[in-house]
Amino acid sequence: MMTSAILDKTLRFCCFLTLLALAVLQLRLALFEQSEFSQKADFSSHHKYQSNPYLLSWLAKQKHLFDADLDTAQKLYQQALIANPVYLPAWLGLAEVQIDKHQDENANAIMDYSSELATDIKRWRWDKALVAYQFGRKDILTADLSYIIQEIGGKQRNDALRMAFSVWPDPFELQESLGSENLIHLFRYAIRKKKVEEGLVFWETLEARGIQDQEKEVLAFINMLLFMGEVKTASEIWKKHFNPKQFIYNADFTQKPLQTAFGWRIGKNKGASWKLQDANSKGDPPRLHLHFNRKNNINLSNILQIVPLQGGKIYALRARVKTAKLTTDQRPYLDVYGYKCKIPYRKTEMVESDQEWSDQYLLFDVSQECSAVVVRLRRPESTYIDNKLAGDIWLTDFEIAETGENFSSLDGQ
Repeated sequence: MMTSAILDKTLRFCCFLTLLALAVLQLRLALFEQSEFSQKADFSSHHKYQSNPYLLSWLAKQKHLFDADLDTAQKLYQQALIANPVYLPAWLGLAEVQIDKHQDENANAIMDYSSELATDIKRWRWDKALVAYQFGRKDILTADLSYIIQEIGGKQRNDALRMAFSVWPDPFELQESLGSENLIHLFRYAIRKKKVEEGLVFWETLEARGIQDQEKEVLAFINMLLFMGEVKTASEIWKKHFNPKQFIYNADFTQKPLQTAFGWRIGKNKGASWKLQDANSKGDPPRLHLHFNRKNNINLSNILQIVPLQGGKIYALRARVKTAKLTTDQRPYLDVYGYKCKIPYRKTEMVESDQEWSDQYLLFDVSQECSAVVVRLRRPESTYIDNKLAGDIWLTDFEIAETGENFSSLDGQ
């Protein structure tokens, strides 16, 4: 009983303290609200709130947006500026009030002064850009967006780019407005948002200036063009700047897979691992090595390369392959199919369970309307009980050559 009584008293005391704290907080808020409209000198702690430009501007915005009390909002912003004459949010808020009071001349004068205050200052730059956009002040907006995109970055840069693409839908005008220093940011944004027309305009300027140190962006651009079906344009850029001589890129796996554009793409697969290996003293050339650990009935289809080719021709594919201890009835093979187009499907025979280096050959046809094919290492799932793939396969020296024969639609029948 004694313990229960003590617990009851403790609980009541805690509730009392909570209610007391809430009452004190409510009293302080009420005193602050009252002091905002009081002209009496107050040197208490509550008077400090009347000298805080942040709180005064916050209260002014509430009066403006929620109460539509423009006169009170103006007085509060003015009071904030008396407390801190260079507090930019108060100037911007005051400009918005002036616009809503149809005092356009005053509002624009305040915006001009705010721009002078914000010179080379990152803080509140986005807020000023929003107000300039609201006013239709493209002169201020252009300078602010250009500064944010070039100097600030992060979410504000992304927001500024989104606004810029909306304000200047013409890519030529957009590029001219934001300046050459922001070209790479415009280019990256166009790639991310899959804006083909804008990206091509920016690409022309970027290419004319030179693409040194921009290889990553150009590959991303090529990949975006492929995704959007602009295969011929992507192919032209690729051949000119990355692979002018051969059809297959990185045919001997001496470089890391690009994982994009027209390079090798090697995905992850449960039950399989891969690595690149250098030439060795045993006579093995540089190669791609895949190891299957007999844990999964692997559906292998994510080791591939998109290859740009001229339509209306017949080509020959060759690759060198070595295997060791491959299991199950379904073993890997090479196949070729059209990329965003139709061609007759072709595939090699399955590799042997154990074979030394040997060539795999395949003839395939490319229809007239096709500009690229996919060369892939394939292994479908097995339907046998013993279906988990084990063993190793090595691949290297891929090559595609023209046979000199033209493809006819009758060939695919």
